[in-house]
Amino acid sequence: MKAYITWIFILLTGWHLQAQDFHSSQFYSVPSNINPAFTGFFANDYFAAGSYKTQWGSVSAPYQTFSATGELSLLKNKRPNSIIGIGTSFMYDRAGSTNFTTAATNLNISFLQVLDAKRKHIIGVGFQNGLVLRQFDMSKATFENQFNGFGAFDQGINPNENGLKPRQVDYSLAIGGLYSFSPKDHYNFYASFSAYNLLRTNISFYAGQEDRLYRRYVAFAGGEVRLKGNWSMLPSAMFQTQGPSREIVFGSFVRYGVVRDRKEALAFNIGAWYRYMDAVIPAVKLEYKGLNVIFNFDINVSKLSKVSKFNGGGELSVSYSGRLFKERVKPPKKLYCPSFVY
Repeated sequence: MKAYITWIFILLTGWHLQAQDFHSSQFYSVPSNINPAFTGFFANDYFAAGSYKTQWGSVSAPYQTFSATGELSLLKNKRPNSIIGIGTSFMYDRAGSTNFTTAATNLNISFLQVLDAKRKHIIGVGFQNGLVLRQFDMSKATFENQFNGFGAFDQGINPNENGLKPRQVDYSLAIGGLYSFSPKDHYNFYASFSAYNLLRTNISFYAGQEDRLYRRYVAFAGGEVRLKGNWSMLPSAMFQTQGPSREIVFGSFVRYGVVRDRKEALAFNIGAWYRYMDAVIPAVKLEYKGLNVIFNFDINVSKLSKVSKFNGGGELSVSYSGRLFKERVKPPKKLYCPSFVY
C-alpha cells in the first residue's frame, strides 16, 4: 500500500512539473536561458552551446532534455561601449510515461551599455520571443474510467474525453535586465532579474477550458574573486518562482588556471551547488581556450530519495566561444565581462 501511494505521488508530481518551465542545474552555463539580457554579453564575437540532461530514470520513464544555443555579440567593434546581442535557442524536453513533449524555439535580442570611462559598470536589457509546442501520446495515457477494478487500466475502454487535443503551439514573451561590475580580470559581480510567460498562455489541452501558465520570475547573481595565485572562486545563486513553485539554488566553483608563456589557455574547476530541499549537485568543468565542458550530477536528498535511491540525474554541456569580426575601433580600456563559460 505504501509503495502504491508513493507511485501516485510521483505521477502527480510529474504532471505538475510538466505544466511548469524547464529548469537546468547548470543555470550558470548559458545565462541567456534564464535572462535574455545576457545574450551577447561576452568578450568574443560568437558563442555556441549544447546540453543534454536526464533525470528520474530510477523511479519512472526518464525525463530527457536536449538544448542548443547560438549567440552573436555585435556593435562593439564599431562602438566599444555598446553591445547588441542576438541569439537563438532550441529546447526539446520529453517527460514521463506519456512522452509529454515540450519543444521551444526562442529568439533573443539584448542591448548592453557601458556606464563609465573606466568601463567597470554595465547595464543591459533583453527580450525573448518564442514558439512552444506541447504534446503527449494519447495511446500511452490512462484515465479514471479505464480502471477495471482489478488493479489495472484497460485502454480498450473509451475514455470519453471530448474536446481533448494532444497537441498545441503557443507564443511566449520574456524580458530581463542586468547590472555588472567588472574592475579587472578574475574580479567581477553581476545581478539580474527576468520575467517569463508574460502573456500567461492558456496551456489547457481541452477546447473551451482555461489553464493559464503562471508567470516565472528569476533572480540570478554571482561573480568571480581571485583567491591566491592562479586560484579563484566563482559563486552563483538563483531564485525563481512560478505560481506555487519555488526554487533556490546556490553554490560555487573553485577554479585553477594553468598559465604558460604569460597566457592562460587551460583551467580546471570543481564545485557543488545545493537546490533547497531537493538535491546536492557536484560539478566539474574544463576550460581550454574557447572550449568549455561541464558535467554535474544531481544527488536527490528530498522525500523522494527513498524511491530514487538518491539518483536525480546527470547533465552535460559543451560550449565554444570565438572571434568572427575584425576589430575596427580599438577600445580605450579592456572590457571585462562576467565569468561564465565564455
